Amino acid sequence: MEAMQLFLLTIGLTLFSLVQAGYINRGECATTDKLLGNWYIICWAGNLPLPEEKLRSPLPPFTFTKNKIGYLEFKMNISKPIGCVEFKIALNEAKDKPCYFSAWMWHYIGIVLFEGDNFGIAYLNAKVDDTYQKMAMLMGRRNHTASLTMLKDFETVVIQLSLNKTSIITPPYDDSCELGKES
Repeated sequence: MEAMQLFLLTIGLTLFSLVQAGYINRGECATTDKLLGNWYIICWAGNLPLPEEKLRSPLPPFTFTKNKIGYLEFKMNISKPIGCVEFKIALNEAKDKPCYFSAWMWHYIGIVLFEGDNFGIAYLNAKVDDTYQKMAMLMGRRNHTASLTMLKDFETVVIQLSLNKTSIITPPYDDSCELGKES
């Protein structure tokens, strides 16, 4: 339990620096209501155990909605050989942890918004089977491109997560499984 508290403190201090200082753009903590709507994945980085072809596959936009019990819900249609398959996960705003959403037990996703609510950076740093799986994502509300300053801020987050900035992936855009489209 002490290790988990230390881990959360470390993540919290990192996120506090992201929101407050050291970046070109000034961020603010995301809330459920500020995240609602359609988003595009501009780029991402992580050490997830996926095959190389999956890491670089085209990605569709995703949506944040509220589910029946008021939790934030991430929804994305993923292209599979059988057609478009919906992937969704509920996120609950973490009590007493601004900027954080709990996805499942002891897994927290930090989300900070920039330029009002036009861009966001989300990240996960979770311990799974004695290894830390880390992922960061730069997302845009209106399109799948970002300014150079937003890309520089994203690089900084990637470095703070101890990921290699050369591993940042800018996935091709895929609208074939866009939510609301017929599959």
